[in-house]
Amino acid sequence: MIKKMLAGIFIILAFSGCSVRVKDNQSTITVSGIGTVLVKPDMVQMNISYSHTARTTREAKSEVDRRIQQILDILKDSNIEDKDIRTVSLSYDVATEFREGRTIITGQRAQQTIIVSVNDIINNSDRFPALLDRITAIDRVVIRNITFDTENKTEFFIQSRELAFEKALEKANQYAELSGLKIAKVLTVSEERNRDAFLLTQSNVAYERAMPMTSLSIPTGEQEVTTEVRVTFLLK
Repeated sequence: MIKKMLAGIFIILAFSGCSVRVKDNQSTITVSGIGTVLVKPDMVQMNISYSHTARTTREAKSEVDRRIQQILDILKDSNIEDKDIRTVSLSYDVATEFREGRTIITGQRAQQTIIVSVNDIINNSDRFPALLDRITAIDRVVIRNITFDTENKTEFFIQSRELAFEKALEKANQYAELSGLKIAKVLTVSEERNRDAFLLTQSNVAYERAMPMTSLSIPTGEQEVTTEVRVTFLLK
């Protein structure tokens, strides 16, 4: 009966991707392990843009420059460093509308988009909501792609790799024991996946002055740092 059970186990392994095979009188087993570490984000990044349409390009540009400078003053007052602010888009073009089957020029449009990183949101949980309150007080400002992240993931990836390998080893030991064998050594290790999944609290949302933003509570949740490895062990 035991021999039949072991034969069944070998068949299952052959079709499940965890394969036990004999080659040159050596038995090996290949298994995968996934390690995931949950991390509370400590920074947030967002796109802030402002556009204006006027009679001339100069007038449109002047208004956008004024509003962007107002936003930059708010960021500076909130202790956001220059290295955490950069322009990602700047455009000046013709504004048009489609009326009665024709395209009509309605003026000249200017637009500028900046990307801003806000750090240390764990130790100062009110920093980001307070910043949003001040920026959204500007009429027709648009804030999109608000994403929460962890500034330094190095230690968390080390932990996730260790967990992934430990799970692979645990599987291999179990299959080896069921087969009446033991783990001798590691033959190969390959990384199948190494990723971090960002938690998006608000994405592609346009905030305007009409929206009440006072003392907004913004839950950040947790971020997954995940590693998947595939390990081949020599059995004895």
